[in-house]
Amino acid sequence: MLQTTVSKPLLQQAAGELLKELPFPIFHNLIQKGRDLSRNGLVYNVMVINSHEVEGVVSDKTPHDVMVDLSNVTRRHRCPCGTEGLCPHVLALFFYVYGNVFDVGELFRLWKKGQIGALRKESAVHEPKTPAPKRAGKTAGLSITANETVEDWRGQFEKQYEDFFSRHQNGQNWPYRLAFQLLPKLGKNEGKQAGARPLRELHAALFLLEKLRQYGEAQGWNDVVFASYGHFSWQQDVNYVADRAFDALEKLSDQSLPRSLNALIEQTIPYVRDVLFLDGALSSFGYDFYTTAWESLFTKPTWRQEERAELLRLAKARDDIRAAMAAAHLSFLLGEDDEAMALYRAFPDQAGLFLVEWIERFIQNGLLKRFEAVWEKAKDDWPLYLSHIPAPIRSSFLDETAHWFEMYARQRNRSDAWEDFLQRSLPYSVNYYTNFLYRQGRYREVVDLFLWANITADELHPQLLKTLQARNPELVMPLYHRAVMRRLEEKNRASYQRAVRHLKMLRTHYRSMKRIDQWEAYLEQLLAKTARMRAFHEELKKGKLLS
Repeated sequence: MLQTTVSKPLLQQAAGELLKELPFPIFHNLIQKGRDLSRNGLVYNVMVINSHEVEGVVSDKTPHDVMVDLSNVTRRHRCPCGTEGLCPHVLALFFYVYGNVFDVGELFRLWKKGQIGALRKESAVHEPKTPAPKRAGKTAGLSITANETVEDWRGQFEKQYEDFFSRHQNGQNWPYRLAFQLLPKLGKNEGKQAGARPLRELHAALFLLEKLRQYGEAQGWNDVVFASYGHFSWQQDVNYVADRAFDALEKLSDQSLPRSLNALIEQTIPYVRDVLFLDGALSSFGYDFYTTAWESLFTKPTWRQEERAELLRLAKARDDIRAAMAAAHLSFLLGEDDEAMALYRAFPDQAGLFLVEWIERFIQNGLLKRFEAVWEKAKDDWPLYLSHIPAPIRSSFLDETAHWFEMYARQRNRSDAWEDFLQRSLPYSVNYYTNFLYRQGRYREVVDLFLWANITADELHPQLLKTLQARNPELVMPLYHRAVMRRLEEKNRASYQRAVRHLKMLRTHYRSMKRIDQWEAYLEQLLAKTARMRAFHEELKKGKLLS
């Protein structure tokens, strides 16, 4: 544990050196990037080498093996990025180590103000002291409220909810605009603990959302078709409270939270976990909210490791896919991609939707080597993942994935990787693959692809068909042959007329290639096969293909 292996005085000394070496107004971009890398979970595999040296991996566009010497942090550090002097990767590792012992938010605030002396005072605050005897009166009261728990909040919420509900319910109707009136009252902090207001607002939203869920379930309001005005009002409250829960989470991630809130934040974990397992219309919200919370609020690696272990236990005990997919998400946040991919392979019917989210992140953030390593493990299973995507959303899903994969291929100049992806995505990627082959002038492969996909001349855009014919008439002849047989199978007069038009086009191509004998042999065989199809033969006569 870093809290026990890293020297606190040495860590504070290093922080003081950084504040002096890097004035915030001048180096604010460098400092902010280092902090963002640390806050976003991109620092992992951190090891304390000796009493003053720490090593770890920082993922930026590529993983960097970084070393920091806390005894002289501004001079003794190592990073392969090539930056002269301190780089954001060194700062990210420092922020990670510092945040496991002290309050990074407070350090950041003092850094902005250039208050090195205040940093030394803050260091003294963290040193163990002999507790002073409690005094009666106002100070004693503050001592009690400073130790409030999430359970205390929940008890207060319950009393306020019962009072509001009893006063506003009218028969069986859901109280109109309950969330708009009650939620602000639940979230009010009442000044009990400094900085706790956003966290209390988060719990207020989750508490009320659970009450809404219970009420709706009791009323049978699981259908999206509104059964009454009360049902509609209830659904509006659900949507409103869900949005406020995300707002509270965003507010928490944007603020520098005091270290004193760590206990309350840790107590919040099981309540957020409960949200993950919401069913019905709230299932999508539950997963999105859960994963967002673990990215922005629960950032300590030890918390993430413990939560992943709990999710894996629940996934096995309940056979719950959501728990497994959330565990994979935490594995990615911890930088343990192999563990995430193993979970995806175990649940192929769900993996595709979640894998693409990380493909997008890696490519968008320039983590191309990390993407390549993940894709190498995923590509053999990709056709299976894609086949399990629900048909109504498969097309848009593939469009999104193809967008990011093509972006990667252009950045790396890897047309071979783009083609491999398109081949693995067949038959759903026929249009993409056709365009790829056509742009490369591989026209015979374009036609082979159409034949493989059972596409006929009838289904092609006229301009594409015309262009292929101009390149080589022989290329499109199989497509016309197949179109004739498809029309004959439909066995109606309009289809026969269409088949005759295709046959006349085939006759033109055979003549242009001086292969009229093959045309006559083909037509003779076709007439023999369709001898009993009187209507078709009538259309052949009208088209002057049969005398």
